[in-house]
Amino acid sequence: MEKTERLLDLVALLLDAREPVSFAELRDLFPDEYGGPRGAAERKLERDKAELLELGVPIEYVDPQRLDERELGGYRIDRKSFFLPDPKLLPEESAALYSAGAAALATRDFPFSQDLQHALRKISLAGDTHAVGSAAARRLLVVRPGDPGRAQKLRALGEAVARRKRVHIRYESPPNLEGKPGKRSERDVDPWGLAFRGRAWRLVGWCHEKREQRVFLVDRIESVEINAQKPHTPDFEPAEGFDAAVEADRSSKPWRWAHHAPEEVTLRFAPGSEAIAERVFGIGDRTLTVSNIDGLVPEILSLGDRVLVESPASARDKVRGALERILLALQRPVEPEPEPARLPAQEERSEPRQAAEQDGKRERLRRLLLIVPAARRRPGIKLPELALELGLEAEELREDIDLLGLVGRPPFSPDDLIDISVDERDRVSVTLDQSFSRPPQLTPLEALALAAAALEAAPADPAVASALAKLTRNLTPKARQLYAQLAQRIAGSTPAPRGVRSILAQLRSAAEQHRELALEYDKEGRGAAGERIFRPQGVIDHGGVWYVIGHDVGRGAERTFRVDRILSVRETGQTFPDPGPLDPARFQREQLFFPSGHEHAITLRFSPAAAAWALQRYGSRARQLQDGRVDVSIESAGTGYAVQLALSLAGEAEIAGPQHAREALRDEVERALRRSQEII
Repeated sequence: MEKTERLLDLVALLLDAREPVSFAELRDLFPDEYGGPRGAAERKLERDKAELLELGVPIEYVDPQRLDERELGGYRIDRKSFFLPDPKLLPEESAALYSAGAAALATRDFPFSQDLQHALRKISLAGDTHAVGSAAARRLLVVRPGDPGRAQKLRALGEAVARRKRVHIRYESPPNLEGKPGKRSERDVDPWGLAFRGRAWRLVGWCHEKREQRVFLVDRIESVEINAQKPHTPDFEPAEGFDAAVEADRSSKPWRWAHHAPEEVTLRFAPGSEAIAERVFGIGDRTLTVSNIDGLVPEILSLGDRVLVESPASARDKVRGALERILLALQRPVEPEPEPARLPAQEERSEPRQAAEQDGKRERLRRLLLIVPAARRRPGIKLPELALELGLEAEELREDIDLLGLVGRPPFSPDDLIDISVDERDRVSVTLDQSFSRPPQLTPLEALALAAAALEAAPADPAVASALAKLTRNLTPKARQLYAQLAQRIAGSTPAPRGVRSILAQLRSAAEQHRELALEYDKEGRGAAGERIFRPQGVIDHGGVWYVIGHDVGRGAERTFRVDRILSVRETGQTFPDPGPLDPARFQREQLFFPSGHEHAITLRFSPAAAAWALQRYGSRARQLQDGRVDVSIESAGTGYAVQLALSLAGEAEIAGPQHAREALRDEVERALRRSQEII
């Protein structure tokens, strides 16, 4: 008997038992599985019990008690805790969960995609929610561009975080802007948490080599090995009060790195640019707490004359010094002249290869628990239709049904087995379900996957909050406790910047209901906003930055707007035809940029100190010069992006050509220097 069949037989027996089943009885009923030496049999049963608990099966051992002259004790499954009750979701709650789930699964690197798929299927089978949510799902897209192999690493790291198992990683640190190259190392890490912040997935944990908490960029982890010793025993406990989102967010903001004692930095914003305080720095006034001044300088520089450092003088001088170095470089002639740049072809994004499932048998067992309730729910359903509903291939489902026909309770007579079959017309029927009539309860990981997806899609939606409350309320007390712990250790959502959350909600609603909008859009962030009449198709979280895409009525063309640059939204009272769903494949690119035919090439030139960084970031678009500098060609319809990038390198980059772009950088530097004179 294979392990999957043995575990299902054990579940069938304990679900049907009116009293706890002793270990001695289990040895008699399963002599080939739990017979032999008692010690080995007990260890085998405990391993089976641990695996079933991970799958959400509430198997427990009851200490023997005297009752009616008998000693009752042994193993049991509480039927009330095993089955998932109908959560009685309202249509809007179902829509919120299903749209969130669809968006999370479309990212391709959601850490708990399998758990999320199982959770959605369980909810669908427990209630009547399988057909809702599609309209909302069509208006939301979450894209995480980058390493196609990231999904496999995230699944492994997510599992290690949930099970509290140590990992061995091979890691390459990035080169810095002082000329220090990246370094490869191997680390043993206790993975306390995993979070998407600062446009990247970040692993937060205890590094045994450095003997301190460290944050690792998942894209720079080359390989992950989970400690295989004692798989059901945790290797560590996270620090008390640990919150992965907080720690990952801190690591994504260099001015918050702990390089010196915290100090207050006062900023001054140009008229019309006051929203930057909230949307970029997350502050409600002009005061920012900084523990790494050197990490703040590039951010201030990238904003040009829109933000100045008012105090302390030491920070103000660093910004001014960097601006003067950039201006000095721009006053020298360009030598050598940049080569004529060819616009790079749009990179083809390879589809990520499906990782070989190391836990295939475990996943099969999990889906087998859903096949019988799914078939009972729709008597006579055709095999291909049921396979589609369960996310399986038809032949794969046929093999699973054949296995289920062998599952049941000892002594395994025909009346003790599951009676499920496929007739000559491919219709599936269930005559005897052997207590597998309804889907099992959500596991803590499945509930967490739902919560993470829902918070990504609609963090302020009351329907999301009420749906999650209904689902988590039905978890067992132990599962609720684990769910609460994991919620602090896994953060996959991208919070909208402060000040734009209500705008984002308005955009999503208008896209779903095809309502035309008037946007007040400040493209450069200088307070010179213009009104755009816009018909939104949907919203996109692209690598942690929120955009809205749709038809710009005034320009008669498709346009994409950054949500954090939209100052206000109002409805015009007009509606428009459904433009169709967003196509996920179209947005699987490193930059959310669609050529319009008006682009030109701009050459950025990086200093020798920044050469390694530029070569690694830009790859084939980078060309190293004989003196160690690096030229990179980018395409843009304007100069704003190139100017901001050159400024952010704090004197380690300039624009080499064309001349008008070089002059745009010089003009921005001169404006910032003039404004800084206002403070002195």
